[in-house]
Amino acid sequence: MLGIARRPPWIRNAARIAALERNQAAIRQTMMRGFWQAMDRIDALTLPGREVTCPCCGTAARREELEHRVATCAFGGGRLERYVCRTCDAIFGPTKVLELDAAMLAADYANLYTDYSEADSTASELRAFGMLQAKPGGRYLNWGCGLWSHSVERLREQGFDASGYEPSAPGAAAPNVITAASALTGPYDGIFSNNVIEHLIDPVAELGAMAALLAPGGRMVHASPCYAYAYAETRYHVFFPLGRAPEVLAARLGVRVAGRVEDGEFIAVVFAKD
Repeated sequence: MLGIARRPPWIRNAARIAALERNQAAIRQTMMRGFWQAMDRIDALTLPGREVTCPCCGTAARREELEHRVATCAFGGGRLERYVCRTCDAIFGPTKVLELDAAMLAADYANLYTDYSEADSTASELRAFGMLQAKPGGRYLNWGCGLWSHSVERLREQGFDASGYEPSAPGAAAPNVITAASALTGPYDGIFSNNVIEHLIDPVAELGAMAALLAPGGRMVHASPCYAYAYAETRYHVFFPLGRAPEVLAARLGVRVAGRVEDGEFIAVVFAKD
């Protein structure tokens, strides 16, 4: 076998690039774990006695008065402490993620997607779309579509005026995928999402922005297994709309819950704008 020094330059360069990528991944993981360990130490000092506010209904309560759900982040994010709202049943937290500024949150997601790819969610997105009762000639938007789904492409092949919105995933924009909120031009007859609602830092404001883009009579369908307390071992899931939470959200958004489907991990709620 040729020694490293005697190998062709392209082989030596490939080996060096691979080594650099491994080193960069190790540095990213070390920095990430160090950041979240520091945040956990700060939480240990500052969380006792704090008042926390439910992002769904706005009810505030002392941390110690609420039921806690605790998990460990599978992505190096340390301790995840969440709270069960006694008013609307939503589970929310951890506060250390909810209180990140937008730039830091975006950087954390960018770091995640450097090494991690979501599974293809096309089938679930198409199922959510089917609950919109879509009609020919309508405009439809897949919110948070990622760059790994083929649902927009499939729907356009079927003759629907469908596009996607994905502000977070890195890489070149896919055809018919909008990457900036300023480029969203309503009204849309339907908005649908899959595995998005659990990521919303401010669900009332963010779902309200979606509802504002709906035409009168339009519908939103948001699908997620996190209408139950599922997939809790990730800091990126900060909102679980259990129990009465969908109806409370609807009332605050000025829409109504018009349907719900539960089939294993596929759980979806329909919100209608009258």
